[in-house]
Amino acid sequence: MHQSMALAKGARITGGAFCLLFFLFTVTWLVVDLSEFGIDGVWESWTFQNSGGLNQVTSVFHFGLALVQLAAVFAAFAGQRVAGGLLAVATTLTFATALQAIISVGFHTSDNRWFRHAETDTDTFDNVFLSSLGLFLLSLIAGVVLLAGMRSWPRRTPSDPPMRPARTAGVVAGLVLGAMVLVNLVWQVYMLVQGGSNAFTIFYLGKGSLGALLGLSSGWSALAFLALTVPAALNSLMRGAAARGLAIGLAVVSLPGALLSLIGMAMNGTLFDLSGAMPGMSIIGHLQLALDLFGSVVLLAMMGRGEPVAPAWYPPAQAPQFAAPGFVPPPGPQAPPVWQPPAGPVPPVSGPPMPPAGAPPMPPGTPPPPQGGFGPPQY
Repeated sequence: MHQSMALAKGARITGGAFCLLFFLFTVTWLVVDLSEFGIDGVWESWTFQNSGGLNQVTSVFHFGLALVQLAAVFAAFAGQRVAGGLLAVATTLTFATALQAIISVGFHTSDNRWFRHAETDTDTFDNVFLSSLGLFLLSLIAGVVLLAGMRSWPRRTPSDPPMRPARTAGVVAGLVLGAMVLVNLVWQVYMLVQGGSNAFTIFYLGKGSLGALLGLSSGWSALAFLALTVPAALNSLMRGAAARGLAIGLAVVSLPGALLSLIGMAMNGTLFDLSGAMPGMSIIGHLQLALDLFGSVVLLAMMGRGEPVAPAWYPPAQAPQFAAPGFVPPPGPQAPPVWQPPAGPVPPVSGPPMPPAGAPPMPPGTPPPPQGGFGPPQY
């Protein structure tokens, strides 16, 4: 029997409830930015027409994050087979967002600046920090629940099998995700080599370079996506049960940012420009954009349908028990065998009636009664 891993129902429902809270957190701050800066202001910052407003909380990444959180909620409550992977993507990226916010918002001061334009001692600034603390704890608990809720399939109860990608879809998705992993690693190495000694704090912690209060530093974002893309690529190549959910989740969260980046670069006239100081970074960035845009479309098309890893499983029926040589009957009253004559007086064999007790004996020479009926022979 094919062995696979699947998320238990209790863990799936609990993870869906956590992701609903994550979605409410993200969409609340999206609404705050829309009310503060308007649709035009948010659109301009998302398409890189400006660097964002004062104390702007979200970026285009959070729009994609809200989409994958909402997709995870629906998949979890509807019992979809992709729920496990979607929950993993949504929980991991939510945890990364909360951890970054605790560090950057928590340490930002007028003398120790983490954001390009942020104002402390405001309700927005303080509320982002406090809500991020709660989000960090919730996402940590959700991650533990999802890890503890993994079960091997089949189980003792009747259950439908997990779904895996088709053979061709698994290979294509694995190659696309593998290319994303390779470009991610090359980009990180290039940035570290070119950045020098100060690259770590700026690149991975985001000190002095963050535009939004919930924004992720480029290096920290690359690590978070790497932690998801590597298992997604391996699962796709091995046609694992988590491959479809992981690939779809990564595509959903990446596609909006890639699309709006393409629009912004086209509007700025920088789509085909290379940086004079760091042309290698421009080339790698263009490869990443192409993979995020076209690769996400390919992943959604390939992973939309799956196939079961095995037929539905039911506990095997127990075979009937037959008596065997040396069989010992269980204790207790037993019914007599069918061949045993009933207890009590045996009726006489059919023939002439016997003389009653006390009657005179038969005279000598009387012939014996004829043998009839089905009784045992008389010898």
